[in-house]
Amino acid sequence: MLQEKDNYLKQNLFTKSKIPYYLSFFIPFIIFFMYFALHKFNILTVDLGQQYVDFFSFLRNSLFTHPSNLIYSFQNGLGNSMLGTDAYYLLSPFNLILFLFSKNQLPIAILLLITLKIGAMGVSSFFYWKKRIPDYYALSSSLAYALCGYVIANHFNLMWLDSAILLPLLVNEIDHCLYNKTNHLILLTFLLWFTNFYTGFMVLLFGFLYFLSQLAFTQFKKEALINYFKASILGSLISAFILLPVLFEMLAGKASSPAHWSFGFQFSPFEELSKLALGAYSFHEMEAGMPNIYLTMPFLLFIMTYFTSNKIDWKPKLANLLLFIFLVFSLFWTPLVLVWHLGQFPVWYPGRFSFILIFFSLNLATLFIKQQSQLSTVQKIFIAILGTGLSFYLAFITNKIEFLNNTNLIISCLFLALAVIYICFLYNQNLISGKLLFGIIIIEITVNTILSLNNLAYQNNADYQNFSKTTNQVTQYLKKTNPGFYRVEKTFYRSDDDPFTANYYGISNFNSISDQKVLTLLQNLGYLHNSNSYTNYGGSPITDNILGIKYYLTPNYAYKKLSFDNQNERLDVNGYHFIKQFSGLNLYQNQTAFPLLFLTSASATKIHFDEDNPTRNQVLLFNKITTNKSPLFHSIILPSTKTINATSSPDNNLEFTQKNIAKPTSISFNFILSTQNSYYLELPDTLNNDQTDLFINGTNINIDTRDPQSRLINFAYHQKGQKIKIIFNIKNRKLDLNGINLWELNNSAVSQLSQQFLQNQPSFSQKGLIIRSHFSTDKTQTLATTIPFNRNWLILDNGHLVKKKLFANTFLSIQITKGKHDLKLVYVPFALIIGVIISLFTLIFLKKRKC
Repeated sequence: MLQEKDNYLKQNLFTKSKIPYYLSFFIPFIIFFMYFALHKFNILTVDLGQQYVDFFSFLRNSLFTHPSNLIYSFQNGLGNSMLGTDAYYLLSPFNLILFLFSKNQLPIAILLLITLKIGAMGVSSFFYWKKRIPDYYALSSSLAYALCGYVIANHFNLMWLDSAILLPLLVNEIDHCLYNKTNHLILLTFLLWFTNFYTGFMVLLFGFLYFLSQLAFTQFKKEALINYFKASILGSLISAFILLPVLFEMLAGKASSPAHWSFGFQFSPFEELSKLALGAYSFHEMEAGMPNIYLTMPFLLFIMTYFTSNKIDWKPKLANLLLFIFLVFSLFWTPLVLVWHLGQFPVWYPGRFSFILIFFSLNLATLFIKQQSQLSTVQKIFIAILGTGLSFYLAFITNKIEFLNNTNLIISCLFLALAVIYICFLYNQNLISGKLLFGIIIIEITVNTILSLNNLAYQNNADYQNFSKTTNQVTQYLKKTNPGFYRVEKTFYRSDDDPFTANYYGISNFNSISDQKVLTLLQNLGYLHNSNSYTNYGGSPITDNILGIKYYLTPNYAYKKLSFDNQNERLDVNGYHFIKQFSGLNLYQNQTAFPLLFLTSASATKIHFDEDNPTRNQVLLFNKITTNKSPLFHSIILPSTKTINATSSPDNNLEFTQKNIAKPTSISFNFILSTQNSYYLELPDTLNNDQTDLFINGTNINIDTRDPQSRLINFAYHQKGQKIKIIFNIKNRKLDLNGINLWELNNSAVSQLSQQFLQNQPSFSQKGLIIRSHFSTDKTQTLATTIPFNRNWLILDNGHLVKKKLFANTFLSIQITKGKHDLKLVYVPFALIIGVIISLFTLIFLKKRKC
């Protein structure tokens, strides 16, 4: 039996006909992998290094040991469903490769993961195109697809690559459907929704448009319509267990923010032509650039010859032209941009569907290769004019486009000239013309990969590995010494998703699917944030207590400084109880942190926070919970200013103008601290690193912002009698310091009030998706939590379901009466359960039909 299987494998996997398949996989694999092998295998950059690697670490920690964390986790900000995050980032079957590597090898595992996906793109597209054109032409087009501009620019957005792998297979199944052949359209539809619903939607939308464009050319119109829609609906219903939770989470997150529709252009359409050049990529392009559409020069010219060919019937050519124009306009026309991106403008990474345009363009090129073996003289002249025109255009805009330089220009023009020569004089002229094209594509795609990736900066793998090892050492110690529920934070951060890597419950979070209620609350409390992230920067002992931050990690500078040590100015953390020193970190305990559940006399009414007033908002929330009326923060009158090379406005003594732009200019405030309390500097939302550098007693303070906001900087604690010197160095001609404030926090009052509040608070236990508490009360009270409000939480008191209320505009709470209480909070993912039922019924329906 084993001998028979061995013979079968040899006959089917190791034959000459399979060699092109292996080439289609390994050539893009080797090109991409070798670039990083020559750069110390460093793959972590931008979101991959600041978000996705943390999610992958979380997946490794949870899938086989704590699977309920993949449903709901307190590592996700203050606590949130993980189902949308799973669906967007973590459901690719390729991710199982991560479990073959140790946690310390995670960056290497991710590099292999990306490279395997790129190789799979080559195989899937070769599988589709080899049916119509010779192997070397199919290999050339598959390589151009696998390492196209989109893939090089978005390789770190690896969750999108599964859809790019499945796109050729979907089109193949649609072709079968159009001609009434057996197809696997249900399976492909399901896989596209399952592996990444976001780019899966884009591919399925294109599939629908492609189906409509080709429907007129089949004799099986009725059968094709029925089969296509039936398969699409059934495939989507099987995916209900993914789509329903995603829908509800998007409504609570990004989709709740309305987009501004218009009929304008995102950028000048003609500028998009610059993205056809080699190396047309830069860091700025990631943030606010143009879609990436590079697909090699020979295939660019082949696409144009498709539309000029008289060997191809004009009807399908017209249909393809209309679809091509639609896809091109989708790159820059606002209504179509929003349609492709689910009604939301992309935050960074523009044109996230452009791999579809690239694939369709290459598909047109293969149709030309299939149907026209020789070019006419007119076509050759047209190609020569087109190549020359594009060269002149690139030369004209080189100094006007940030990512184009003379090197890019010269190399692009050389490959463009080579493409013109090949198509006009060598295409199909002899038996090696296909091999020659393949060689040209290999060289060009390699050069583009090098030029493009050289424009990015990558983190050292050792930095992530050192951070992960050091922080996990502390959190593992905490779990052994205190296995209960508590939140942990740090006075530094590697990324906003550090809780996922270091395996603790924190408050910081960076996620495309964020809870808007939590984001709004933390914004009001002064935490650094943008539309999809927030971090522990801007808090105080007040917010530490409210949010239950019981432990703090601070750098231990007796050891080597951790990389990515972005310091959060919280000197008053040193006033917490010191627990233990680790290699690289110190551990402190906040002994007045509030528990996750607490009793309060406050009612669950809406709180009216002031916009950009963090001190007032922090005190307002603290006083509501503790039913206290103390101000806690006290304003300090700004001392008189001392200026160097600057004058103040006669109408406003906090508006300054530089005298001599050639000389250093500064404004300083000097004063002596009168107490041991915490002191905070409040900066207005208009002040950031673009206007000034801030120094406090010689230390340069990072005042970067994300979205504009006021924020607090803790510059002193337990330093009575010390002289403080705050210096603002002017970077531009003018500096407006209106809105800066000095605050003194009454630390002893915060501590005393918190200790009083903590008396007689109920104890609780948390395991997975269930929280339990047993306690008694002698009066009617509110049981509030710092669990973000979510309708999936069921609360049972003495076995009876209790009505949930919104506390502080954000959190879960209930009203409880006098007496004994056996409280149980259970997180029930209703959308997931309903989706699973729909998926199962659909599968049963399909099975019975086949029977």
